[in-house]
Amino acid sequence: MLLVAFCAPSPAAIAGFARAARDAEAPLLLVRPSGAAEEKGPQEARDDVAFADAAFLAAEDVGFRGPLALLKDPPRAGSAVPDAERVQREVEAGFTGVSLAAADTQRDARDAALTASAVCQMELGLEIVPLGGARAAAELARQLTSRGAPPSAVRITGLEDEADALAADLRGTALSTATEAIALHLPPRGLRQLVASGPFLRALRRTLPRETWDRLQSWADENGATPEQAAARHQRLLGELPAPIQSRIEALCCFEALELLRKAGCRATSARLIAAVAAAHEGEV
Repeated sequence: MLLVAFCAPSPAAIAGFARAARDAEAPLLLVRPSGAAEEKGPQEARDDVAFADAAFLAAEDVGFRGPLALLKDPPRAGSAVPDAERVQREVEAGFTGVSLAAADTQRDARDAALTASAVCQMELGLEIVPLGGARAAAELARQLTSRGAPPSAVRITGLEDEADALAADLRGTALSTATEAIALHLPPRGLRQLVASGPFLRALRRTLPRETWDRLQSWADENGATPEQAAARHQRLLGELPAPIQSRIEALCCFEALELLRKAGCRATSARLIAAVAAAHEGEV
């Protein structure tokens, strides 16, 4: 079964994706990119809480009753905050899935293993995300597994052609990608999750005033970040846009999400997922 996780750095996008998941009877997976790698102050933590609050509120408002997961990407280029502290903060904010960037050294791998172990004990999701290449992410996944802390997923963006081989090598670990263009071909290649930023970015590009879009793009260029990371860094700015713009972002995100869910064959999958989870845990209290 393929899961589509929608990048949703603004409340309007979250609401649109919640409506789409409800109408498509699909699981609702929302991703928040890290807004600031170097952030030491409380802003990133406050924005994490705001994201989680907006997600739960949107699901309640539209009457969504399917599986719901809130995922958080790691900082784009390392962080002054240790991973263990960052991940714990994200879990407390309400995320059900967190991420680690691929480690560069054995010491990094040991630190990642300690963090991964804590996440595994809480039975939360843990995705390894490559910053220096998908092979590094796969290698970290192997090291974590050998240390008794296997991750839930490894993102192999750029190595999709090797998905079958990686799936055999990383047995028991799901593979994910951020390459939306191959969504129609994901299941045969052994990939199980698409992290899609396209629906949000297309809706945002068609809706934002030019000066607001330029502000986000300038920040991204100055900080070596992606547009969705810039949007996450300016979550409050997007949340303060006039109501007509918010409504248009919500409507476009809903439309874009429904279309992607259709193309990826993800409609009417909530019931199947719930049944699979129930079967896997049959007999447990």
